[in-house]
Amino acid sequence: MSRSDEQRMMDGLFWHGIPTLFRCPHDPDPANADIGLVGVPHSTGNGTTQRDQHLGPRAVRDISALGRRVHNDFGIDPWESCRIHDLGDVPLPRANDNEACIEAITDFYREVGEAGCRPVSIGGDHSITGGILQGVAGGGARLTGGEKACLLHFDAHTDAYHNIPHFLGAVKSAAHWAGYLVEGGHVDPEHSVQVGIRGNVRSLDWLEPSYAL
Repeated sequence: MSRSDEQRMMDGLFWHGIPTLFRCPHDPDPANADIGLVGVPHSTGNGTTQRDQHLGPRAVRDISALGRRVHNDFGIDPWESCRIHDLGDVPLPRANDNEACIEAITDFYREVGEAGCRPVSIGGDHSITGGILQGVAGGGARLTGGEKACLLHFDAHTDAYHNIPHFLGAVKSAAHWAGYLVEGGHVDPEHSVQVGIRGNVRSLDWLEPSYAL
């Protein structure tokens, strides 16, 4: 077996080597990448630290070597067709302050977008969506040409509860991002779809805030 064959075999073992997302090169400069893989280790968007979504990026890095695949039917090798880099994690030194974290996420993604790099994100609780889209969509955003984003949202919850001021103290929470993104001009509600909305509801009008957008 050649050395390159041995290396290819080892690269398929998720416990081997330095864990980056999908074994991509680690380079924090988004200007060097067409697609930037970003970890967003945030879990206070639910107004509590009882959950551990902030551990998600590290866990995905550990296992993602198994997901480095090509598409045989279409003859596509994404890892060779464009520059895909692991940009690292969004620095969140004020991890227990949700509003500070959302603004830090927005600032990080604004730099990614201004570099012309398309981000793929691993969270993190769902509040990170608000911070990300504030940075890459809407007026002045390079990636969308200043236009609003069209959102395809798979979830059990609408996350559009802009009719309540906060969730357990978190203002831009995991329950609010869809609402404030529309109101802030970052998402186009006329060309967005929510799929899979369900749950054991506490009121008959629980979907009204989403419909109102």
